[in-house]
Amino acid sequence: MSRASALPDSRMSLPLALAGAVDPDEFRRSVSLFATGIVVLSCSDEEGQVHGITVNSFTSVSLDPPTVLVSLRAGKSHRLISRHGHYGASILHAGQQPFSAHFSGRPQEALQPDFTVRHRLPTLRNCLAWFECETVEKVQIHDHTLFVAQVMACGSEGGAPLMYYGSRYHQAAIAA
Repeated sequence: MSRASALPDSRMSLPLALAGAVDPDEFRRSVSLFATGIVVLSCSDEEGQVHGITVNSFTSVSLDPPTVLVSLRAGKSHRLISRHGHYGASILHAGQQPFSAHFSGRPQEALQPDFTVRHRLPTLRNCLAWFECETVEKVQIHDHTLFVAQVMACGSEGGAPLMYYGSRYHQAAIAA
């Protein structure tokens, strides 16, 4: 049961933008307290090379039909997903932290990502869960684009997730 509390009428009439400026550092600290999983999005270029990017803005939107969304800034993956209309998403397990660093712009020289095509799109082999997604809508929000996509295929392999909380990686304690 939810409870509503009354705000002073003068505050209710102010547009949100005028209600108070948000300090960017405080926003970053506050939003970092929402624990998320780590996902590597993957897409292929015209030569068949697989490109990946680490995100934690991947979320489920609907079960019927199965729909997800991801938020991306402009860049190579954004261009490829916009051009081709699809992407793979691999949820990382606790042992895959090096993949997160590798695909977030800190290449790990010794790391050899192993992508596989299960149905149509490349996703990481041995990840916690994977999705093959077809973009159905793009929504521009400030400096990011939300790619809303229908899930065409998915699967899971089990294990413990790699998590991001408080601007640091964490591993969940999962009871067997």
